[in-house]
Amino acid sequence: MLGRIAVALEGGDVIDVVKALQGRNLWGQAAAPRGMAVDLETIEPSPDWIDRYTGTGVRVAAYFGTQNDYYVMTDPEARTVRAAFDMAGGVEEVASLLSDIPFEVASFEPRYSEWITMRSHYGRIPGFGRYHFKHGWACAFQGDGHLRMVSRRWVDHGPWRVLRGSNDTTLVQFHDLDLDAEAAFAQARPAHRHMGISDEGGFLQSRYVYKEGLHGLYDAERRVMEVVVIGREVSPLEMRDACAARRDQKLGPEQPVDNVAFVFLDPREASAHLPRLWLYGLECWTIVDEVKTRLDTEEPPEGVDDPT
Repeated sequence: MLGRIAVALEGGDVIDVVKALQGRNLWGQAAAPRGMAVDLETIEPSPDWIDRYTGTGVRVAAYFGTQNDYYVMTDPEARTVRAAFDMAGGVEEVASLLSDIPFEVASFEPRYSEWITMRSHYGRIPGFGRYHFKHGWACAFQGDGHLRMVSRRWVDHGPWRVLRGSNDTTLVQFHDLDLDAEAAFAQARPAHRHMGISDEGGFLQSRYVYKEGLHGLYDAERRVMEVVVIGREVSPLEMRDACAARRDQKLGPEQPVDNVAFVFLDPREASAHLPRLWLYGLECWTIVDEVKTRLDTEEPPEGVDDPT
């Protein structure tokens, strides 16, 4: 049994998300919350609070039980709903619950208050930014939310456990739930860095900030930007920028980009970069016997299961 969990759900229509949560009776059968606030102003709770307030573009907070640690909070501008409730089941039940809720990206609050102290010692915990929690025990994606990652391959081959639900829902678990706070933190740290907004992370912010310039030749027939690499290492940031440029169609409507190809003149350099480029969903090419040759396929190359 997981007990109390807190989740931030981004990307769905706020009122639909709240109705879906309420429909699961996560806070019992009570018709109205114990307390409410609208745009930070305390108001009297009412049974029709969802229809009256959550679809009107204001921030709403509804509190249940005797403490404020069970709640629903909406931020329409960020298209995000935060909710805290008791979960009687385990991780599989959470994946099932999420499958019934319309969202794109979800983050879960850490389960251990001790992580606050550990964070001050080990450094910041990455996350998805904006209204999300810093990474805790899991995160999740649904439908187009997977496009917030550099590729679906990144989700499938990271240092974490992946659970699938219906409606194209993916739950990513960062650490075992039966570990103590310190052991869980140690297990989760590589996953947090790999998933969050960090130099080696694969998450693409909505308003992506480019670190490297994308310089190459545009192949209009293949709708691919080709970047020639000679005697240098392609950094994770450059790869992530290429994925963001593909997602954002950085070259504009006149030059649609289906993918970015890195072309290495040295086959050894190409082979060294292949596992990482494959995870990003980017093409890897080289010259073999004076013939331009593509190395990446749909199958994962050797070394891809150790992406960090």
